[in-house]
Amino acid sequence: MTYEDLLKNYRKSELEISVLKKQIKEQEIASRQKRDYGIDRLIFEDSVTQFVNQLPLIVYQSDINGDFLFLNGFALKSFGYTDNDFKNGINVRQILHDPKDFNRYKNDIKERLSQKEIKGRRYTLRKKDGSVFHGLIYSTAIISTDKKPMIFGVVLDHTEYQEMHNELVETQSSLKELNMAKDKLFSIIAHDLKNPFNAISGFSDLLLSGIKDYPIEQIESYVKIISKSATKGYNLLENLLEWTRSQTGQLKIKKDDFNLARLVQENIEFSKERALGKGIELIADCNQPLIVHGDRNMISTVLRNLLNNALKFTKSGGLVTISTQRLKTSKNEKPFAKIVVEDTGIGIKKTVLDKLFRFEENLSTPGTDFEHGTGLGLVLCKDFIEKNNGEIWVESEVNKGSCFCFSLPLRI
Repeated sequence: MTYEDLLKNYRKSELEISVLKKQIKEQEIASRQKRDYGIDRLIFEDSVTQFVNQLPLIVYQSDINGDFLFLNGFALKSFGYTDNDFKNGINVRQILHDPKDFNRYKNDIKERLSQKEIKGRRYTLRKKDGSVFHGLIYSTAIISTDKKPMIFGVVLDHTEYQEMHNELVETQSSLKELNMAKDKLFSIIAHDLKNPFNAISGFSDLLLSGIKDYPIEQIESYVKIISKSATKGYNLLENLLEWTRSQTGQLKIKKDDFNLARLVQENIEFSKERALGKGIELIADCNQPLIVHGDRNMISTVLRNLLNNALKFTKSGGLVTISTQRLKTSKNEKPFAKIVVEDTGIGIKKTVLDKLFRFEENLSTPGTDFEHGTGLGLVLCKDFIEKNNGEIWVESEVNKGSCFCFSLPLRI
């Protein structure tokens, strides 16, 4: 072998050694990067990783403890994390909005190990900035060569479908309430509205058949019954119409500024005759000149119903008072007026108080003169007050009386 051949072989060997060193160095760098990322057990090849990183889909790999071994580019972007965040370590707990969901996630992993079928699980997921979205996680468990499980999965943004589901649930709940309202209305029409008209018809026939023979006292008694029945029927029918219009969207709210004391006085004048008939003192304490903002007709309906109830449940010799005052609020809060209808009547049991304003409870208690109602009036009051940006509540003690209060925004 000549000197030139030896030199040629030497240079060839030197080149091969150089290439080998380069490959070893690249492997060391790759190995170090994998250790830094915590992904020394990735199931992806480099070409697959490049492809997965281009997918507009959250793709991940984690260990049994929830530490992410891989998050593709779309996943990091979706959750708002950076490459440095990933190098420092990200756990599944950090992306689950509810801490309790991690146990559910671990149980899902156990299921994945015991069965091949992949099912999507709904989770509320949290981004780095704290905002949330709904995700549908499809995952599977794979046993690696060292017999340790690895979790591979994808996440589909389920927010739009979850919102649609929530809307459907709300719609279903609303339909259920409307159906209950319909049944209650039919019940009122079939029974409660029929009763006063039966009384009017029956006692009118008695008067017509024996008006020449009955003493004046008996005629007066029959006329009082007819009058009470007519008033009850009218009030009930009026509430029914108002409630129906309100629930069907036919009742248009016309808000304006009006004098609260003047409206209170009008309703007191309207109820004076009934108060005198039962021997009840009816007074108003509205010295403050308050101008409120709301629908005058709605508020008048509320006052009328609360006054009717107060008179209904107060015995002869009792007292019913309507008072108004300005609510004390901080400088940053909107000013409100408080209206109180207080009586010295029979009161309300504590077990009943929470049910008074709920349509589905169907509460009705006979009055001190055995007046019957439907419980619709208070439900209507709550609806009207809330439509006028106010609140309504009640305080009561058995045998001592009740105090119905509601608030209304004052003119600014």
